[in-house]
Amino acid sequence: MPQIQVKSALIEADCLKEFCIQLLLQAELRESDAELVADTLVESNLRGIDSHGVARLPHYLERIRKQSIKARPEMLWEPLGAAVGRVDGDHGLGQLAMVKAADHAVELARKSGAGWVSICNSSHCGALAYYGLRIAAEGMIGFAFTHVDPMVTPHGAAEPFCGTNPLCITAPGKEGKSLCLDMATSITPWNTIANAATEGVSIPGDWALDANGKGTTDPNEVVAIFPFGGFKGSGLGLMIDVLCALLGGAPIGPDIPKMYGDLTQRRLLGGMVGAIDISHFTTVETFQERIAGIIQRWGGLQPLETGGQVLYPGEPEAVSRDVRTAEGIPVGWQLIKQFQQLADRYDISPLEVAETRQPEDEDAAVPLAEK
Repeated sequence: MPQIQVKSALIEADCLKEFCIQLLLQAELRESDAELVADTLVESNLRGIDSHGVARLPHYLERIRKQSIKARPEMLWEPLGAAVGRVDGDHGLGQLAMVKAADHAVELARKSGAGWVSICNSSHCGALAYYGLRIAAEGMIGFAFTHVDPMVTPHGAAEPFCGTNPLCITAPGKEGKSLCLDMATSITPWNTIANAATEGVSIPGDWALDANGKGTTDPNEVVAIFPFGGFKGSGLGLMIDVLCALLGGAPIGPDIPKMYGDLTQRRLLGGMVGAIDISHFTTVETFQERIAGIIQRWGGLQPLETGGQVLYPGEPEAVSRDVRTAEGIPVGWQLIKQFQQLADRYDISPLEVAETRQPEDEDAAVPLAEK
């Protein structure tokens, strides 16, 4: 998915994670929950998915402060059959509900060959790859879906109905090289636009509409974004809404409280997580060998452009993870300012900021004041 480029500073991953943990502990999360949520956020940044990384933490903390997200939810597990169940997230952080659902899906799949878990009373859960890869690490094919408030126009419409409604499918390979498709059904995640607004930079003019139904490059004017692939992304987004809302008793897109609306209002989000135990069909080793073969043949295809590469789903993120683990995570300067203000508020040590970094493509991060 497209990401923006902004003036940033490189921060070592472990340092950034520890900072997030300290903020979450000050917000009264349990230590294990704080570590898990921080890990999901920093992992997204490592994989290059900055739209769902640590930039979301100030919003989570504000919702916890306003009590629309519970710092210490009492989540409930409800078995519904041999291969199905439901997790009630008790209005806690969505990461906690999704991990619980993923682990129960794996447990069900071990017994029945497949496990499906719906989620209700949850909130924003970050990037879905974290949960899909958690299932893949157990030698299973993973599925994860979530929905959000109306942000995306149905194909041909001038106003939104569904959210960005992402999906993730994973298949375990050898030596950590698993297939991982994690994508929104919109042309870009809404949080990429939120990041652009935070950092004060423009967005491409073909991403979104303003209140007058016109294209805009100002992220502050965006009221709706387009689906990817026209009717294909539009239809897929609607079907994901059905999976996430109707089976768990959650509201559908137009009725979901807005993420960036009234922060005292609970989100009531649903979700769906699935696992297929490969060992019920074939050996995990045989499956992984075949995935490795697919990856090799896929990468060996002749590229369309000279010097190009044909990357398998999840490979760009794996490459980013290697680079950012070694060099540090680029964090936007405006977000760093927010973090330093939060450090003062919660009386914790501020972030250690290292090297300043300019966008690689200056045209990709034009300040709004210069447009």
